[in-house]
Amino acid sequence: MPRVMASVVMFVLAFRAAAYAQESQAPQSRRFAVDTVVGYQNYATDYPDWTAQYVFDAFTTAEIHKHWQATFRPKVWRMRNEWHLLIDQASVQTEFHKGSNWRIEAGRFPVPIGLGMTENRADLNGGMIWWHRAYYMPIPFLGADVPRLSLMSAVYPSGVQVSTSAGHWDARGAVVDLSPIEFWREPAGVSRSPNGILGGGVSPWQGFRVGIAGAWGEFAAPTETRGGLGYSMANVEGEYAFKYSKVSGEWTRDRIETSTGDRRSSGWTVQWQQTVTPRLFVHSRASLLHSPEVSRNGPFTVTERTYRSIDTTIGYRLSPTLTVRLGHSSMKSWTTGTSDQQAGVSLMWTNRWW
Repeated sequence: MPRVMASVVMFVLAFRAAAYAQESQAPQSRRFAVDTVVGYQNYATDYPDWTAQYVFDAFTTAEIHKHWQATFRPKVWRMRNEWHLLIDQASVQTEFHKGSNWRIEAGRFPVPIGLGMTENRADLNGGMIWWHRAYYMPIPFLGADVPRLSLMSAVYPSGVQVSTSAGHWDARGAVVDLSPIEFWREPAGVSRSPNGILGGGVSPWQGFRVGIAGAWGEFAAPTETRGGLGYSMANVEGEYAFKYSKVSGEWTRDRIETSTGDRRSSGWTVQWQQTVTPRLFVHSRASLLHSPEVSRNGPFTVTERTYRSIDTTIGYRLSPTLTVRLGHSSMKSWTTGTSDQQAGVSLMWTNRWW
């Protein structure tokens, strides 16, 4: 009962906050905007970590000067029976045109590498599950002095990024204080050294884009017995939209330094979304990851592990702001030989307030 009451209170507060944002804005002003997403997600599974999840996600933008704006994105997320307050974005950015379109952003923002980060929000993600699984899952154990890592991670570092684009190309570069392979829930205390990210893409025609990106730096600070541990990441992504369909995917490869030698992890994700009617859509996402695992006890051994998942979703827009989704997931973890079958449901309400 206390958990149910907490959930009800959370949703009431979420809707009251959104309503207040709308009422507080003058009708003629468009210098301040709030996009809100309230979501519920639940899987029928025996895993204790997959309890019902709730999220209240608010993306706020405010014009502070001509060509300058501030962004702020707080998120309240209930997962594993705990409430978490996260600040996914707090930055200042400016845009201008000089030969091409330019944008400079400083502060805290999504790490600018990986297809999954462009969809790391319930209203931008076509699946029942709100995120790409690989971004919130650690890879196997690589050594006692190696922190938890992911093939690619949904981290929100602080730093500076510069991006530019024209009709058929785009490019970006960033210096940030967290590596894109550090597990997203890793506590403070790991390396905060600079990480470099470069990327770009081409769009030969409307609806089609191919991009490449790379990142490098340190993910673990030096200790008394070794120096800092570094990494390098390569990422290739693409998307193709035609008629009422969209296909997208990415491939990632990491080289990870450890005190017992370099390890290499790789994987890919492919997804497809089809709009059947203006209200009905289907979505499917498949991921396959490979990574070594170092033995924790006994003789030193390195074993190759594989993870795979397929998430399939049917979504229906009850209204322009409310969507219900039914989903099925088939998931094989790193250390098991069989796939676990799960079914679930999610509800999402979203609205933009001026």
